[in-house]
Amino acid sequence: MITARADSNNGNYDRHFVVTRIDEETSNQAQGIFDDYKNKGVILNDCFNDDVWLLTNQVARISLSFRIDQLMYLRTTQSWLGCSCLRFVSCAKIYTLLQIGSLSLGSLKSLVKSLTEFAKFSAYEQIPINVHTLEFLKMLPDSTEMREFAIENMEDQALFSQQMKGLKLQRVLASFENYFKFNDCLEQFWMNAEEKERIFYFPIFLWWKLTVILPLRPTEFVLIPRRCLSRENGENILTVRRTRLKGGGKPIRYNISDDYRLIKYSIPETLAAEIEAYIKATSQMPMSVIDTLFALEDRGGKAKAKFYSYLSLRACLKRFQKEKMGIDLSSDECIHLGDTRHLAMISLIISGGSPTICKELAGHEDINISSHYYANISRFIECATYEFSRKQKSHHVEMREHRITKSAATVAVTGGRCDSEVYAGGSIGDCLRHMGSSGELGECASCPHFIDGKTGRYLAFLNADEKRKQVDEDCKYLMRVLETVRKGAGCDDDIQSALLRLQGSSARYSQSLYRNMEEL
Repeated sequence: MITARADSNNGNYDRHFVVTRIDEETSNQAQGIFDDYKNKGVILNDCFNDDVWLLTNQVARISLSFRIDQLMYLRTTQSWLGCSCLRFVSCAKIYTLLQIGSLSLGSLKSLVKSLTEFAKFSAYEQIPINVHTLEFLKMLPDSTEMREFAIENMEDQALFSQQMKGLKLQRVLASFENYFKFNDCLEQFWMNAEEKERIFYFPIFLWWKLTVILPLRPTEFVLIPRRCLSRENGENILTVRRTRLKGGGKPIRYNISDDYRLIKYSIPETLAAEIEAYIKATSQMPMSVIDTLFALEDRGGKAKAKFYSYLSLRACLKRFQKEKMGIDLSSDECIHLGDTRHLAMISLIISGGSPTICKELAGHEDINISSHYYANISRFIECATYEFSRKQKSHHVEMREHRITKSAATVAVTGGRCDSEVYAGGSIGDCLRHMGSSGELGECASCPHFIDGKTGRYLAFLNADEKRKQVDEDCKYLMRVLETVRKGAGCDDDIQSALLRLQGSSARYSQSLYRNMEEL
């Protein structure tokens, strides 16, 4: 049984009718869906009976091939499925049409591939299982004993898969050192690059500068509008497209204006100037047919493609790493487009809670998705601190840091003394910036201004191992809070509080590491 989408709301599809069996009525409904999407320009074929369908969402075009080996189907599959090859193909098309509006084009392509692969299997083989293949088998007309046996076997597999769901692996990022190396190489290249190279590699430059701060998906990044810059209230504003489909369950319209929304963000003057320079430099180059920022490669007055796509960006990143950095693309040093979104989320988490980050984290249905962002926070802090210390030493820059010995100007507090000039002046501003291990504000022992009365040392800079453990514990606490909020038993303020707690432990761990490095 599946829930399909019936026509409503000015031609858009919303969940409406339930289908338990593919029959004549379902066939007529599917034909209607085919005609509607053909009229909208999503399905490019004229005839339902075509063996291959072409679909587009304005950004990409895919083909859905319903061709199967009829002889193999007759020998291995027809007897246990209980329907002819022609009938099977027709049912596969109907089932696919019932999923339009619920699945992306890529998912539709995977669906059709999994359905047509039935022709290769007998009832007693290990049939690859997913929710759609199982539902499709249940909805086929008629029935056979062998088909019921296959369905029962697949349901057992599905139950096992659900039990194993908790063992899902987290996203594997490159070593954090590689991201710092990439940043240094890109900065050096950008200072010395000629205009032609700047134009070619600008998408990579902007991708790195923007998406390590703003957690855009690569598919959202390449859809930044051409007219993306504006000035509002004295600030530089960048307009980007963000997907409306995050979290699943939302109807897919297969066009940019309906599936994405325009969101504005304030950006630094330097980044706005780079974007303006790029727009000016590419004003005579072929433009995207979908009005996106990035110009197309000029091949004798003709563009190589209709728009700058995700694949274009990926190819550009690979080329930069291979030609400008000398990296073997098969090595662990290679970074990938999706990495920066996770780096941005880690950075935002460490920098503290905000309404934006709370919504980003709370918006994920699966806690394993969010855990990708903070599973490596301790390692990120270590690499960032090491990199900062290395650059400070290489540039011989003096940095004002808290001393490891007692300061001359201090104020007596419980258990020791405080060197905060703010506190000495009668304000608790510095106290409120630091949070204890349990989330309490104003705990002296965790404050970088506190000097222990017994040892005369700054406790905030000692015991790096313990501080790393605290970071890890605060990450786990954030996970628990997120799960509670998603279940409706909490609010965004709870997430913000947990983020502030993690921010405090992260800062203390970084300061401790930095002090240890300075003493080496």
